[in-house]
Amino acid sequence: MEKKNARKYRLLQNVTYVYQGVAKHKPYLIGLLVLAIFCSAGSKFIGLFLGKYLVEYVGKGIPLEELIRLVLILTGCNVLCMIGQNAVSFGKEPAAFYVRPMFMLERNKKSIAMFYENMENRKVLDMLEKSKEATRNVDVGIEGIIRFTIEFCTHVFTCILAVVLLCRISILLAVGVLLFGVLTYLSVDKATRKEKKLTNDEVVREKRELEYFKKVSTDFTYGKDVRLFRLTEKLLGTQEGLQKILNKKVRKARLQWLKSDLFGNFMELLREGCLYGLLVYLILQNQLGIGDFLLYAGCVRNLAEAFQILMRTFAKLRKCSAEVNDYRAYNEFCDAQPAGEKEVPKEAEWHFTFENVSFRYPGREEYALKNLNLTLPFKEKLAVVGLNGAGKTTFIKLLLKLYQPTEGRILLNGVDLRDIRTEEYYALFAPVFQDLELYAFTLAENVSMKTAEETDPERVMKCLERAGLGEKLKEWPKGIETPMLRILHNDGILLSGGEKQKMALARALYKDAPIVVLDEPTSALDARAESETYERFDSFVHGKTAVYVSHRLASTRFCDCIAMFEGGELVEYGSHEELMERSGKYAHLFELQAQYYQEEENHENVAC
Repeated sequence: MEKKNARKYRLLQNVTYVYQGVAKHKPYLIGLLVLAIFCSAGSKFIGLFLGKYLVEYVGKGIPLEELIRLVLILTGCNVLCMIGQNAVSFGKEPAAFYVRPMFMLERNKKSIAMFYENMENRKVLDMLEKSKEATRNVDVGIEGIIRFTIEFCTHVFTCILAVVLLCRISILLAVGVLLFGVLTYLSVDKATRKEKKLTNDEVVREKRELEYFKKVSTDFTYGKDVRLFRLTEKLLGTQEGLQKILNKKVRKARLQWLKSDLFGNFMELLREGCLYGLLVYLILQNQLGIGDFLLYAGCVRNLAEAFQILMRTFAKLRKCSAEVNDYRAYNEFCDAQPAGEKEVPKEAEWHFTFENVSFRYPGREEYALKNLNLTLPFKEKLAVVGLNGAGKTTFIKLLLKLYQPTEGRILLNGVDLRDIRTEEYYALFAPVFQDLELYAFTLAENVSMKTAEETDPERVMKCLERAGLGEKLKEWPKGIETPMLRILHNDGILLSGGEKQKMALARALYKDAPIVVLDEPTSALDARAESETYERFDSFVHGKTAVYVSHRLASTRFCDCIAMFEGGELVEYGSHEELMERSGKYAHLFELQAQYYQEEENHENVAC
């Protein structure tokens, strides 16, 4: 599916979007935002008024009782502000840290629900990589908006208070401070936008490649090949090259920030000279007392600092907003994919019909499957055969609704698969794939593919025994509670290739779906083990619809029909006997493989 132009949201829209998530997961964070606004701004001005009244007590002779009363009131307010600021600091960090993973989970949920074929689409993977930037760290994207919004609002309130006070003596003074701040902001905003472009937008593919090679370098699955084929230099060299590209972009971004910082320092120096010069002039003209001078000089400093931070924070918020845009674009892409609303047909018998079905992978001109017309009746055993690259796996992914046809349609009892609810459709199938994926769960959970609470232990035991793992199970001290893999547990177990195939069968047995799909489950087995496996499979699928996929033909004799693929097209279809009588490509391939199996069996007998 091609990427469509993503909607661009404005800053306020993205701030609202993020805080809707805050209200859902940590609503008290909104209260902390309000508290931060008043406490942070208040603490900046209370000290100024204390200084003003102390000077006026000395210079103008304010009564001591009034001074003490003012000092106690202002000190009490300052203590409350300090307590409020500490409460904000204490509550803000864990709340913001919690909300970000919730947005990550939301994106993961979208990814799981997305069409499977998009997981192999480079454009979609680039969208996903860009969306990850919004949840990568505490000062970017989602969490960045949470933190910087609090900072932004507190400094807005500080600026408002300072401007109100300064306007009492000179509107020009307040305007001057704001003007210098705007000039500084323009420089900061330029650096911020340049940084996002250089370190995110222009290197999204390099970042994705770097993550992949990091995974390969540390993943146990690749460990044997990396060592035995001496891939260390290639893997590390590739990572070093990608890192150099990223570092080059970072240096360019930092250079832009250096220019921005130098300009900001110059503006700050110029601002201080002009504004303090104006205040001194007002004192010399007897328009300002010493106490007021301290107050308004502090206001100038507060306004200048707050507005400068405000502009920097605003630039950061815009950058975070752009990252949230990428996050939302990916989520909306996932949501925009059509979802079927019809229920699975309630008939007791299900049959599938492929009508002129063709499929082409995104970005490819040639078809992986071309103009397929095929019917799979209820309880029929269909063997899908052909050499590697013939289109067998594509056919299975289309049948399982992992892929959507590029052309044509697939019907379940006359209903287009596109219109059927995906989750209900998946429930019809018990797949056994060539490469079984094990998870760092217990053995029982790997069989049931459910949580421990939802798993039936007795059923797990029966399925493992039926699959041929009963004796092996006795060797594991923890039984079905044995952890798999050694990623999370040191005592985790690793299964051999044959044991994995038995585990796959146990998983399919537990699901007990009406349609079984066996996608090259015996490709790693020898002839004898393959024959035993198919006998076990055959007993398991009795009374069910079954689809066997293999480039070997050992599974075809006990199947009702055989579909032979070549070059993405269905070239022969019929029973084993019918195809052998035709003496076509299937018969030729079967005879070649039969001779190979005979030779292999003879070698095994000699070895014995």
